[in-house]
Amino acid sequence: MNATLSPGSLAVEWGGLLYEIARQFASTLDLDEVLSNVLDLIVQTLGANAGSIFLFDQDGYVSKSILARSDLAPEVKRHAIVTVMERGFAGWVFQNQKSDIIFDTETDGRWVILPATSIITRSAMGAPFVRRGKVVGIVVIMHPEPNVFTPRHLLLLEMISTQAAAVIENAAMYAQANNERQTLQAIISGVRDITVVSDLLDRLILANPAAQQVLGLSQALYGTFLDELIKEKEVIEFYRSVINGGDAEREVTLSNGRVYSCSMVKIPEVGWMIGMHDVTAHKQLDASKSEFVSHVSHDLRSPLAVIQGYVWLLDQLPRLSKEARGYVKEIYRLIERMAELINNLLDLSQIEMGIEADFKDISFTEVVAKAVDSMQAMAETKQVQLVTELPADVLSLRGSPLRLGQVITNLVGNALKFTPPEGVITIRVAADGNYATVKVTDTGPGIPEALQPQLFQKFTRLAQKATRTNEGYGLGLAIVKTIVDAHKGQVWVKSQEGQGSTFTVSIPMQSLLENPAV
Repeated sequence: MNATLSPGSLAVEWGGLLYEIARQFASTLDLDEVLSNVLDLIVQTLGANAGSIFLFDQDGYVSKSILARSDLAPEVKRHAIVTVMERGFAGWVFQNQKSDIIFDTETDGRWVILPATSIITRSAMGAPFVRRGKVVGIVVIMHPEPNVFTPRHLLLLEMISTQAAAVIENAAMYAQANNERQTLQAIISGVRDITVVSDLLDRLILANPAAQQVLGLSQALYGTFLDELIKEKEVIEFYRSVINGGDAEREVTLSNGRVYSCSMVKIPEVGWMIGMHDVTAHKQLDASKSEFVSHVSHDLRSPLAVIQGYVWLLDQLPRLSKEARGYVKEIYRLIERMAELINNLLDLSQIEMGIEADFKDISFTEVVAKAVDSMQAMAETKQVQLVTELPADVLSLRGSPLRLGQVITNLVGNALKFTPPEGVITIRVAADGNYATVKVTDTGPGIPEALQPQLFQKFTRLAQKATRTNEGYGLGLAIVKTIVDAHKGQVWVKSQEGQGSTFTVSIPMQSLLENPAV
């Protein structure tokens, strides 16, 4: 190549022109506007009278185009693009990934004359837009006279195309990101649940219409700290708790009395997203159902006591056959199970109605110790060892000693049901920051991971072969969760099949009074 035609020498000669072209390229990120600017600048700079631009997707198909004939009908335009890409000069530039000149279209077979074209072309130049080793687009410019374009024009076209490739890639990525953002915004806006997103510094970056309506957030408040924006105390407490490693799901009650099921997830390199689903209607239905169950259970106690009395009288008859006496004992056993179910239902109903009136400053350590002592006789009967590990310091909190003791007896009783003879149940009490925790670990058969989320729901029974004969009515753990929730605490389980289970209860602590009543 002649030295006068080297890219370096031409870059110096045309430095001002290339700078101005780069400046105009960078003036916008709108893809359609960028393509139009690129084509106009190339046509004007190289003295052409018309031109076309094609952009390609990842599979090499034309995704966007500007044709020299802008007045073509859509179906004609599609046919023209297919034709020039399959048999024309544009297709040749794309396939060979290099620029070239057609000095005279009448003698160069790469030029395809389209039917009904109103543009006369005798000279043409084409160049690819290459980015990261891949052709992302091409440009073809035209002139009505032959032998107009020279190698100097071609070199300038290649330099402009190099600049244009970067600009087009940036604009395409911006357009893709903008489309994705608009799609996400449309999806979030259409969700009826509350959605709030904060950044890693706890500043609001997104709130959907539901959040704006219920929590009083708006786009004008974006960038403000959530603590300053959200006036609902329980929502902020939940947010802070999750950030500090707490449970990512909780029910919160707003100041207007409505109840929301909240969940929160961390978005890597973005921040946190809170989702809130209104469960007020479900809570009201559940309360009505609980009230109905409570009334029915209460009404069943009297006739059940009468039946139990008559069964006792039957058992006292001296002439009762051995077979009949066996039937009486079975009836008596079933009555006891039914009585246990009724008592649990009434207990659960009473807890759900509220136990805060029973709260006082207590020693959680002593509550646990007394509850475990009350289970020793049952453990000895089942030949299971109870091991208690208590901290040296008193763990104090405000709560109901009766109900928290019930939590421990239910958990230990549950472990006793499934721990085989010669097994061990360990009860560990410790402080974890501002929380008092108790872990009940058994050496039973364990719980399949798929069944664990259901454990604390009412009437949940695992129905495993290894545990079926020992299962009750599935209310013990539901009672545990209801009591723990009333104390603003958390309860969860970790278990693997064949390796036992650990149930953990975590209750917030506070200072113990000088003379606590335990």
